[in-house]
Amino acid sequence: MASSIGVDESALMYAALYALDFPVQAVAHQKPELRKRAVALLDGEPPLETVYATNIQARALGIKEAMSRLQAESFVGAVVLRRDRECEESGLSILHTTACNFSPRIEAVDGHPGTYVLDIQGMHSLFGDAAQLADKLRKRIMAAGFLANVAVSQNFHTACCLARGRAGVSIVPPESEATALESLPLDVLDPEPEQAETFASWGIRTLAELAALHETDLIARMGQAGKRLHSLARGEWPHLMIPLEVSFESELAEMMELDYPVEMLEPLLFLLARMIDQLLAKVLSRSHAIASLKVILKLERDADGQFQTHQRIVRPALPLQDARTLLKLVQLDLEAHPPKGAIVALDVSAQSAKPHRAQHGLFLPQCPESGQLEILLARLRKLLGYEQVGSPELLDDNRPDAFRMARFAPPSPKLLQTQTAPVPTALRVCRPPQAIGVALKGTLPAQVFWKGQRYMVAELAGPWRFSGQWWSESNWSREEWDVRLMCSSSEQTCRIARDPSSNCWYVQGTYD
Repeated sequence: MASSIGVDESALMYAALYALDFPVQAVAHQKPELRKRAVALLDGEPPLETVYATNIQARALGIKEAMSRLQAESFVGAVVLRRDRECEESGLSILHTTACNFSPRIEAVDGHPGTYVLDIQGMHSLFGDAAQLADKLRKRIMAAGFLANVAVSQNFHTACCLARGRAGVSIVPPESEATALESLPLDVLDPEPEQAETFASWGIRTLAELAALHETDLIARMGQAGKRLHSLARGEWPHLMIPLEVSFESELAEMMELDYPVEMLEPLLFLLARMIDQLLAKVLSRSHAIASLKVILKLERDADGQFQTHQRIVRPALPLQDARTLLKLVQLDLEAHPPKGAIVALDVSAQSAKPHRAQHGLFLPQCPESGQLEILLARLRKLLGYEQVGSPELLDDNRPDAFRMARFAPPSPKLLQTQTAPVPTALRVCRPPQAIGVALKGTLPAQVFWKGQRYMVAELAGPWRFSGQWWSESNWSREEWDVRLMCSSSEQTCRIARDPSSNCWYVQGTYD
């Protein structure tokens, strides 16, 4: 039935989407040259592999499921391959993403990969009546590279059975489920092998013949399973829809296999740019930005025949919405950390976050543009090393000048307000410390010889004695003095220190 006459668009309606021979279509989606070939997929541990899935061309040759590899390979013109679960996951992601454009409530049918049921109640205001929605859904799936059937009904299971058993688009008017199902074979109900054998012995081949049986007699012979099959054949079996609750973050992933191994980074940038564009489009649909990118490069097999991976994570200081900047950051990171082999596959995933908002000045920006700043930091890390670029962070240690370089993260706008408290005198630390000579008067510094000059100590404060970690090889100790040095041409205020273990003096820093 291709008309939606008599369908109440405000009533509960289901649209079932069924991708024919989905495992084979998923492989052919990655390898288009297989689309018109007879393909059989194998599953299981060698040498006990059996045929897991076929397409219509393979079945026309006589290949059936559960055949052995040797039997399947004996058919001339057939392509026999191993089952590829990564291709199936990628295909399911495409189907699910496409279906989400037509309904927020979607359920995957157990036991039938590539089969989804959409709750389309109230969707007519966006896509037209049931027939128009189903036609648009099928065309969108076919544009994505998959051949599919679509059926619409007020009964969940009726829509599933029609999508699996009838090609194209099928629309079932209300209270016409039994009539729409009567020509379908029993296989669409997925009966157990014993049940299918029993029906075959009774001469039952179609749903119309099953629905014509007396329900009480069928229950007496097959129990509640018979009641369920009888209700399914009449389109009366109820269903409580359990929509998929897939997190948005799990959809932010793109995978691609290369036709041949690539050793140079430049040829990969075109593919990485396209994958980042697709991820950014998904993120922008939620008005978010990309907070991090994980790039996994699948490398060629090593000497042991195992695939190796090269993984890098790029985290901008601020979430970005610029694809060119993200691509440049990935490029600089991979140039600084190149893979150790030829690349055969790409896997890029993203993590989203709310975009950064900041108030700019009226004529000039109050801070550098985030994308340009990120590229500058990435180039500095490539030249100097990751440990040399960042923001200083104090360590929980009593050792003076104990800090580490943490990842640069701009403070929030609230922390950028003008401070009203007076700014204390700053100590400009010398790294590394500068060795000096000191003449003592008793136990106090009296003269300092520094940079070829002799300074007299005009004022001093101290000493302050520090020590720590005496229990380990990294023990330390020092005496510090704050001094005001004077000579005929200049004056300096600085902090000097003495290492008691070596009796060496050095300038720790100068005061501004």
